[in-house]
Amino acid sequence: MKQLISSAQGAGVKFVKQLISDNSFRKRHNMTVAEGERTLADLPDGIQVAALYVLKEKADRFSRFFDMCEDVYLCTENVMRAVSSEKTPCGIAAVVKLPPVKPLSDKLILLDGITDPGNLGTVIRTAAALGGYDILCVNCCSATSPKVVRASMGGIFRVNIAETDENGAEEYTRGYKIFALDMHGENVYNIRKSEFTGKYAVAVGSEAFGLSQTVRDRAYKTLSLPMPGDMESLNAGVSLSVTLYTVEYALK
Repeated sequence: MKQLISSAQGAGVKFVKQLISDNSFRKRHNMTVAEGERTLADLPDGIQVAALYVLKEKADRFSRFFDMCEDVYLCTENVMRAVSSEKTPCGIAAVVKLPPVKPLSDKLILLDGITDPGNLGTVIRTAAALGGYDILCVNCCSATSPKVVRASMGGIFRVNIAETDENGAEEYTRGYKIFALDMHGENVYNIRKSEFTGKYAVAVGSEAFGLSQTVRDRAYKTLSLPMPGDMESLNAGVSLSVTLYTVEYALK
């Protein structure tokens, strides 16, 4: 059923705005907001769309998405801005049910204090591309925020992600061999593939503060990417992505 809405004060719009801004609200309702034509087109089978918001001037362009759910809202510009996390809305947004969190697999990405949505989204996108890796976020920005959903290109709906604080991190990672990424670690290209067996986690910290001392103290080995150029560090999302692909495809 398509409806035209022109007021940003309605209950449905307020619900979406709270999903955008309030992490605890997203957790309580197990929903988030996904924006963008490509993100919605790439939603995996089984992901439930609860409501769709489309700028009325772009209704023809996005009409192929109308069968994703029963509640389709054609919006004026002021409403579209209200249901978008972007300064310049793309014209389509959806309220989407989040997949349930499952027990973590034997191959884990441990994110320690990543607070930039772009970095977190990059890691999630890499994990979705590689397959087989789950993600544990420790004291990170919310993995379900619309900005992370957008940066991950919808990868959040394809990867099992658990979120915790430092108190819960030890329980989650008990029994895992932790490889910590740090600029002073051992060259990752000198490691043997055979070391990455059983339950293991590749850990990376924020660019500002690096890994916490707790993770450093529990690390089985500290790894580094060679940087012969004149730079002190790499972007956290980039360094982790390169390391994971190295582990999966380059090590012997």
